[in-house]
Amino acid sequence: MPKGIRNLQISVGESHLTHFGGIFLIHWFCKKLRLNRMLQSYVKFRQRNNQYTVSELILSLVYTIIIGLGRINNTRILKYNGSFQDIVGLKSFPSSTALRRFLFRLMPKTLCQIVGVHNSYRLKLIQYPCKPTGVILDFDSTVLTVYGKQEKAVISYNPHKRGRPSYQPLLCFEAHTQDCLHGKLRSGAKPSGEEEQFFIQECLGKLPQGIYRIKVRGDSGFYNHKVVELLDAKKVGYAVVAKITAPIRSSLPDLNYHEFRYGWEAAEFSYQPHGWKEPHRFIAIRRPIPEEPSAQLTLFELKKHAYQVIVTNLSLSPESVYRFYIGRCAAELNIKELKENFSLIKIPSRAFLANEVYFHLILFAYNIMNWFKRLCLPMQFRHFTLQTIRTEFLMLPAKLVKTDNKNLLRLPKGYVYDWVLNYAIKKIRAMRLP
Repeated sequence: MPKGIRNLQISVGESHLTHFGGIFLIHWFCKKLRLNRMLQSYVKFRQRNNQYTVSELILSLVYTIIIGLGRINNTRILKYNGSFQDIVGLKSFPSSTALRRFLFRLMPKTLCQIVGVHNSYRLKLIQYPCKPTGVILDFDSTVLTVYGKQEKAVISYNPHKRGRPSYQPLLCFEAHTQDCLHGKLRSGAKPSGEEEQFFIQECLGKLPQGIYRIKVRGDSGFYNHKVVELLDAKKVGYAVVAKITAPIRSSLPDLNYHEFRYGWEAAEFSYQPHGWKEPHRFIAIRRPIPEEPSAQLTLFELKKHAYQVIVTNLSLSPESVYRFYIGRCAAELNIKELKENFSLIKIPSRAFLANEVYFHLILFAYNIMNWFKRLCLPMQFRHFTLQTIRTEFLMLPAKLVKTDNKNLLRLPKGYVYDWVLNYAIKKIRAMRLP
């Protein structure tokens, strides 16, 4: 055993240490956004306990999501993390009980106010530093399995945990910025088409004025005549995966295909599904399924194919429509990021409203980190996942000291990304939001 370890002495009582030293970057970024002031001005909620303001409780939840504590109960470790409290401007960190009670006591009106503040930032930052003339909206739905008696959770489509109740939120991302434009937590009941239609209307209403090129990509959950008719009426270009019903399945082998890459073929056809007002253009993509090698010789080769069908109004070649659609995979990666790194899969309570508030705070935290990466980090770091950002920039051992009556945050010697910290600080200082 090394001599230094043998003679080790332990002293408990240091109050200005933290292993989340890099959180100062996110806090400074939020201060530049004037987020605390906006929440104080627009989120009105009468508190029984005035120890913390509403904005402090909201930001406490957002910060705990960003640093990756997962569940609200895990926030107790921040009660004795003195430097963390000083960095984010709190005299003490709220207890997990206080945060949970805050979620339970919020009213639907308060949720609307929080979402309203989020919407105002989405509208500003989608136009910063320059206003776009066109957007691509990626729509997707996902399944959040629950393991208790959560309100409004029902047994429905759940491919990974069959027979378990779940929520099935709707999400929309803007493809160029990867911002989450909108989200809605809903029960796991079978969708009727009206929810998706209303959700798309809300998303289109969140876009700034002057955008004249809007395109939409959606999974099969958005394949219904109400959604397609809405997009046609709004003159929005779309590519939505179609459900392969019996009439479509029977016609697929007989289409006039052409090869656009080795083994991959494309065709198009016009079809009017049952209940639709008029025929629409459909794109069929097929690719060969590799056959298992057989020990016996065969006299003929049987070709098997996998098919994908897309309904569209875009004036592109069939293969170009397919290439445009597969860009939607970024939205699936964003959902994976929300589930794994932003704790979207961890439902905090049995009350649906409290879960809905937490859901929107997760989306807010996701956008804050996305804006931070896009506006404040060097180009090579902008596609890092939150877990990588935590490991490289947020989870830094640090000590807060006072020198010449000034606060000084001491970071570890030899930190390899100190130049990135300086770069981000300069970018934050230079930001000029409208």
